[in-house]
Amino acid sequence: MKKQISKLIVILLSPFLALSCEKEVPLAPAKPVTIETFPDRLGSQWTYHLVDNLKPIDSIKPEDSIVTVAVSISERLVDPTTGEEATIWRYNINNSPSIIRPVFFSKDTVYIYWNWPNRDRIGLVFPFEEKDKWRTGGILSGDETTVTDVITATIPGSLFENVYVLENKTRTTVSTDSRTITLWYVPNLGFFKIHLHEEHSQSVGDTTWTLVDHNFPGFD
Repeated sequence: MKKQISKLIVILLSPFLALSCEKEVPLAPAKPVTIETFPDRLGSQWTYHLVDNLKPIDSIKPEDSIVTVAVSISERLVDPTTGEEATIWRYNINNSPSIIRPVFFSKDTVYIYWNWPNRDRIGLVFPFEEKDKWRTGGILSGDETTVTDVITATIPGSLFENVYVLENKTRTTVSTDSRTITLWYVPNLGFFKIHLHEEHSQSVGDTTWTLVDHNFPGFD
């Protein structure tokens, strides 16, 4: 289970996740996401409820594995050669040793990579707006991410407008393998919901992240 969760965090890289929506309706027009709305201040903290039922493909009844993930921004670094900045995100699973993943800043753009430390597959690029799309990798394999929609989302006690829905699909050389990640992004807060569905020759299942606590005022 720890191996599965570690792999998932490497894939996601992003520190933002999940509160279930009671209602989702289209909202237009939407303002573009700006760098100023990217939550990257030092000391930021999020706590997530992670449910994973990714199981061997021949399993009859998948069993949910439920863990707690704590995420925090611990420090900011600057590459003395390129001048590129990175904020360091620490993931702790059930109080286990930290998994460290950086988020990179280059001029006025933020990059989050699916593949770290190679940085050869860009997963998310900020800023973005509805219908933006980017892809990495070759013709037969790689990733494609699309900003598919902008919605209004209601959760207990809060109404969020201009919630951006992103969908990432992985292309592989094996036609039976697939991975789809759907992300819901709230400016100034981050991703409040992430859902992963994965199918390949050895396993199939879903993983869902749910935000249960954070230290961002105005989003209680």
